[in-house]
Amino acid sequence: MPVLFLVVFVDLVGFGLLIPLLPFYVERTGAGPGLITIILGLYSLAQFIAAPLWGALSDKFGRKPILALTSLGLGLSYVLLAFADSLALVALSRILGGLMAGNIATAQAYVSDVTTPETRARGMGLIGAAFGLGFVAGPAIGGVLAGGDVANADFTGPALAAMGLSFAAAAGVVLFLKESLPASARGRTPEQRPGFGDKLRALKQRRALMLFAAAGFLVITAWAQFETVFALWANALFAYGPREIGFILGFMGVVNVLVQGAFIGALTRRFGERRLALCAVILFMSGNIAVAVASSLVPLLLACTLLALGSSLFTPTVTSLVSQEAAAGERGAVLGAYQSATALGRVAGPAFSGALFAAGPSLAYLAAALLAAPALWFLTAAPKAEPKATGAP
Repeated sequence: MPVLFLVVFVDLVGFGLLIPLLPFYVERTGAGPGLITIILGLYSLAQFIAAPLWGALSDKFGRKPILALTSLGLGLSYVLLAFADSLALVALSRILGGLMAGNIATAQAYVSDVTTPETRARGMGLIGAAFGLGFVAGPAIGGVLAGGDVANADFTGPALAAMGLSFAAAAGVVLFLKESLPASARGRTPEQRPGFGDKLRALKQRRALMLFAAAGFLVITAWAQFETVFALWANALFAYGPREIGFILGFMGVVNVLVQGAFIGALTRRFGERRLALCAVILFMSGNIAVAVASSLVPLLLACTLLALGSSLFTPTVTSLVSQEAAAGERGAVLGAYQSATALGRVAGPAFSGALFAAGPSLAYLAAALLAAPALWFLTAAPKAEPKATGAP
């Protein structure tokens, strides 16, 4: 687990470096807000396509080789981005990065392999804390490297830094990460024997998984609206550049780390995953409304705190609930299916967040609050998981 934590942290630092920069990077090519958010959404569209494939391959060949291969591929996507001189190359780099980023389900499957149902939320919380730490360091480093002036921001340096970190993560997997899925447990359940299409159809027959996926889709769609227009919104309303935006996102990462790294285990034992997930949705909705009406830095930081609390509670608890729907040899596929649903949300959010921003800078956040509301019903309606087999001998 410590090695996986470090690998995910390094991957997310590389990704976080670019969050406060990419909207301005794409804008420099002459694109408007609508096209900017669509270009950003290509990453998640590719992730949506790739996540079930990486998850299924990790069930067949093990977690370690998939994590190493995809970390290397992420590094190559950042090389392409660093030297992109056209909108087409920017788009291509994001597609390649998204294809490789489908490995998140594999990392989550690794956690499921080495935890019990009782400790799984805490394990997912540690992965979430690695995400949070990445978002603390990544946006701050990216903002510092790019500078505070949007017109003269340096985009090549942060992209090359992300490349180096991704290659370091690949090396870490190869040298230090132990395989978590023994050969005897690979691809032995009924869902693992059919072809890929049959496997997805088998997953669709699980009502609880579909309801969790629906909740994840809605919440992540709403989160993607925040993420893709925040830099443009903060620049339009507060004249913030990459440096200031990076520090605000880093602050949200600190909140995320504190919750997922220190408190998620105790909170899960006290309240259970489902109650925490419902609380997370309420916090998330409140945070979006608070962002929409923020008029100065202090209210904005309070609103971002609510958003960070909602995100830090939602992801590990729902992922834990999803993992309980799978036996050992199919966790990669099940978590990959869920990861695809959330990745589809990251496609849907950018698809219309740019148009909402153009109509009114804060409309995207009000729409996000409304969009997340049905997730409360989906989480409540999902049946409780029945015990699953641990895998074939």
